[in-house]
Amino acid sequence: MIGTYLFKIGSFGVPAMGVCVLVGAILAVLLSWILRKRTALDWNGEVVDAIIAAVLLGFAGMKILYWIVTPNVFKSAFSNGFFQGILSLLMEGMVFYGGLIGGILGVFLTARKKKKNFFEFTDLMAPCFCVAHAFGRVGCLLAGCCYGVAVGDQTQFGVLTYKGALAVKYLDGTMRLPVPLMEAIFLLILCEVLVLVYCTEKHLGRTTGVYLTAYAVWRFVIEMFRSDAARGKFGPLYTSQWISILILAAGVALLLLAKKMQWKKGKPFKVFREEELTVPEADAVPEGTEEPAEEGIRLFDEDSEEETEAPVGKEAEAAEEAEERAEEKSEAEEEAVEEAEERAEEVIEAAEEAAEEAEERAEEELEAAAEEVEAEEDAIKNWVKEALGDEDK
Repeated sequence: MIGTYLFKIGSFGVPAMGVCVLVGAILAVLLSWILRKRTALDWNGEVVDAIIAAVLLGFAGMKILYWIVTPNVFKSAFSNGFFQGILSLLMEGMVFYGGLIGGILGVFLTARKKKKNFFEFTDLMAPCFCVAHAFGRVGCLLAGCCYGVAVGDQTQFGVLTYKGALAVKYLDGTMRLPVPLMEAIFLLILCEVLVLVYCTEKHLGRTTGVYLTAYAVWRFVIEMFRSDAARGKFGPLYTSQWISILILAAGVALLLLAKKMQWKKGKPFKVFREEELTVPEADAVPEGTEEPAEEGIRLFDEDSEEETEAPVGKEAEAAEEAEERAEEKSEAEEEAVEEAEERAEEVIEAAEEAAEEAEERAEEELEAAAEEVEAEEDAIKNWVKEALGDEDK
């Protein structure tokens, strides 16, 4: 039987959703702490700030999107008074995608404030977010929300008729498909996949891209098996399905962009090269004037925080080409260093294996020599006994 409270003592009840969300949040923070050695970020000073910003703006995003897709909630909320209405609006109803968008915004603002690569944060937090989301879905199951189709009902577009496999009983006595539990299991599996990708991938953005792509596909499909009406529907698709399409496009684009740009952990974030700077040729200057025929453009240099004068015309092209060559050379040097490190690791591993094999062979030879010495000692003892026996005779 699915109920709202985990347990009740008299009139006091412990809400199942609140407990599950709290447990999920604690486990998500713990996972981020375990993965901290894989990131170039400072966990105490940067990751924790990003988590706080993601939680605050994520909660705001969940509420705002819920109010957008269910505008009638305002009429029913204030029917029992103003303060009771405010409390009802804050406590009841949330939409996950609003939380995802708000959380991403919070991480983005933190990354910008800390002057760090945005994907340093999202790659680390993607598997952690899956853990928190999974336990939130368990809370949905216990609270009786986000439920699936009832036994005998058809799914979206009439694709299937639910026959009752794995059905659970809700408070109204209806047997329904446990969609929240199915999503919780999927999220825990996705978390394991993302941890594996994060720990093995050297470049940034791909863990985030895998998360966005995989969850968008799952969410679009699982929405077909849900039956709760308070989701919002525009045309043939529900709100979350439209958002899933956008998230899927963003995830695929990020995977392609991450493959092309190859952002590295601990490196500054840069998406596009600086555009070529050109200025129109100045009109003829009358004789006797001191105005130069060609002027530079003042730019802001983020690294030095000083204004510098950019060259124009052919000088700008030459400077840009030199910069591109320097970047290509730097990337080639970094790749060469990585290859050298990998070769060095392979050589060290081979040397360690050879040393282990040599130790094993030495031990075997020592054991064999010891056995030979023991055999010789036994032979000498036997010879001595035989010699003493002959003398006695």
